[in-house]
Amino acid sequence: MHYLGFLLMLQQTPAFMPHMPDPRRVEKGLAADSEVLRSLRENGGEPNVLRPVDVRFVGTAARVAKLKKQISSLGWRVVQRVPVDADSEALDVQRDQTTDSAAIRRLTEAAREIEARFGVRYDGWGTVATKR
Repeated sequence: MHYLGFLLMLQQTPAFMPHMPDPRRVEKGLAADSEVLRSLRENGGEPNVLRPVDVRFVGTAARVAKLKKQISSLGWRVVQRVPVDADSEALDVQRDQTTDSAAIRRLTEAAREIEARFGVRYDGWGTVATKR
C-alpha cells in the first residue's frame, strides 16, 4: 500500500443560497478530484476497494463545534479537531467508501452541502492508494 496524502485546496466563494453549495465550486472541485483519482490509479490504487477517506472542514470554533456534534448523524467519524490559526479550527472526519469517480462525486457533493449548511469551508479529501 502506498500512502498518498491529498488535500485539495479550494478557493472559497460564497454560496448562492443558504444550505445550497455553489455550483461553480462543485465543478472546480470535481475537476481537481479527477486529477487525484488519476494519481491514485497511477500509484496502484484500486478504485473499487473500500477504504477510509478523510475530509477536512475549516471554520470558526463555534461552527466547527456545531458540525462536530452533528457529523456522525451524517455518516462520518470524527478523526480530530485542531486549531488552524487564531480565528479558525479544522475538523477532520472520515468515512469508508470506494474511490471510483461516482463515489468521489457523491463525497464532494455531500461535503459541499455540509459546507453550505454549517458555514464551514470544505478543504479537501485524502486517502491511501489501496490495492485490496
